[in-house]
Amino acid sequence: MAPAKSAIMASGSIRVGVSMRAWILGLAAIASSAPAAAQTISMPIAKGLWIAATDKCATTTNGYAFDGKRWGAVYFYGPKGSMGPAVELEPITQTRSIAGGFTYMQFGGYDGVGYFHVKSLGPNRMMFRTGAPGPDGIQVMDDILVRCDFNALSPKMQAALKRAAPALAVK
Repeated sequence: MAPAKSAIMASGSIRVGVSMRAWILGLAAIASSAPAAAQTISMPIAKGLWIAATDKCATTTNGYAFDGKRWGAVYFYGPKGSMGPAVELEPITQTRSIAGGFTYMQFGGYDGVGYFHVKSLGPNRMMFRTGAPGPDGIQVMDDILVRCDFNALSPKMQAALKRAAPALAVK
């Protein structure tokens, strides 16, 4: 990879050489230094482990965890869910209300082609809408999820949540 060329900038009578890479790294450092407390996350759903409405809390091996600041999958894999857990929680950096009563979740400051939307359908029920690029454009999937009480989960899933999202491990 070729080294970045320096851009020469004049600031008053002082000439400062700054590479484009240094500018990008500097801006990234400034952007990531915003305190997490300054970022308000407003979601229409309660914290907890959310699973497909067709699954049972006591036997589920996968779900989505929301701890108030992060969202993502917690799951076991392999034969009969014997391996794992895998934890894919990401910080939610922004939320906003959108059409149809949904709330849009943004992760890592990136607004890409795919999306994640949530819509409350009651205290322990929601619609999770995902959109992902496909061969025929954006493919939209709607899933009804229900929230599980921590005590209703299997000991294996309880242990996974205690490690992945300790705030959800409330008995």
